[in-house]
Amino acid sequence: MTTTATRSAALISLGCAKNLSDSEDLVTALKSTGVGLTDDISSASVVLVNTCGFIESAKQESIDHILSAAEDRAPGSLLVVAGCLTERYLDELKADIPEVDCWLPFNDYERLPALIRSAFPDLPEHRLTHDQRSQLTPPHFSFLKIAEGCDNTCNFCAIPLFRGKHISRPEEELVEQARVLAARGVKEINLISQHLDYYGKDRYGEYRLPQLLRQLSTAAPESWLRLHYCYPNDFSDDLIATMAELPQVLPYVDMPIQHASDRMLATMGRRTTRAHIEARLDAIRRAMPEVVIRSTFIVGFPGERDEDHQQLLDFLQCQRLDHAGCFTYSDEDGTTAAKMPKKVDSSLIQQRHDSFMRTQADIVREDLPRRWMDQELDLLVDEQVDFDTFHCRHYGQASEVDNVTIVRDDGLQVGSLIRRHITGIQGYDLLAS
Repeated sequence: MTTTATRSAALISLGCAKNLSDSEDLVTALKSTGVGLTDDISSASVVLVNTCGFIESAKQESIDHILSAAEDRAPGSLLVVAGCLTERYLDELKADIPEVDCWLPFNDYERLPALIRSAFPDLPEHRLTHDQRSQLTPPHFSFLKIAEGCDNTCNFCAIPLFRGKHISRPEEELVEQARVLAARGVKEINLISQHLDYYGKDRYGEYRLPQLLRQLSTAAPESWLRLHYCYPNDFSDDLIATMAELPQVLPYVDMPIQHASDRMLATMGRRTTRAHIEARLDAIRRAMPEVVIRSTFIVGFPGERDEDHQQLLDFLQCQRLDHAGCFTYSDEDGTTAAKMPKKVDSSLIQQRHDSFMRTQADIVREDLPRRWMDQELDLLVDEQVDFDTFHCRHYGQASEVDNVTIVRDDGLQVGSLIRRHITGIQGYDLLAS
């Protein structure tokens, strides 16, 4: 029998969308014990910090939040720390931060309900139905993590060291989750994993993302399906054809390319070439002329020369990506790159970052007007920022990482789909009426 929660938990979720999806699982586990959520750490019976350990700044942010939570929590409460930082540095963290009551590595996530009940034996019995999985995003969009881990061995990346090998989730489980999300009224389902287009290879012996998309489009026929983190290595013709065929799948490709110099791609362990990347981009654009392409790159990787960086800038000018981000290289514990010689000076790395961003900014300023002005577009109303001003997104604008479309209209409702005419440009944002 379901009863009202007698205790509450405060959640601090850090890092990427994949981590947020984990937080949703953890909160669902808390709900299964009858514990509800609160925003007030000082009154919570449980404080749960889901950490990020991707790069140095993320590690420090996670540690700061742990220490702050330890200071602000109520006497007698339980401080639980989960996530990537816990997985990477468990022994060191246990020694350095004794204020934490429980460190929860990935493999122990299923232990959370038992841990909570052990700490608070007075909790009433509470059972969840299959459709009560927690959703921490706004009601109109959600993330659907289709796999965990990564089989790539990119020399700069520590993720496989603590997230492990690629493990695809069962198709039927994902289809049912999409069906539940659609029934809730979710208008946009964002498919995420570390290597999206590798989906199915480990579980079914073949790449199954195209098949999964067909099933998801049937389970959630009124929802947008957006794909994140597809690699050029496995972006197959079948996947391209499926995206072009299914109206629910947005013509939006998020492909982390990382570099355009063959020498640097090899040094990074990317197992691809500029020619192969450009061939994939050409094939995608032929099948979906309206496609929007987002990517990320790294500058200052060990051994990067001026000519390598120039090739990267030439690639940007040639391909004219809609969205491109740039990371400055930094050593990460345990990675092959951290042990490599020929480190690039930090000041030169910053110069290369700045030249990358200037080049991309010029491209976007030139391309935004001719790409979007006078277009009629479907927009998802994402956020109200003033009494008559809303941030909306079209198919080429992903939540949190891309620019927005601004609409001034006091009659809009967050979460609704509207159709509007693009009338102007404001910085990197579009204006519509």
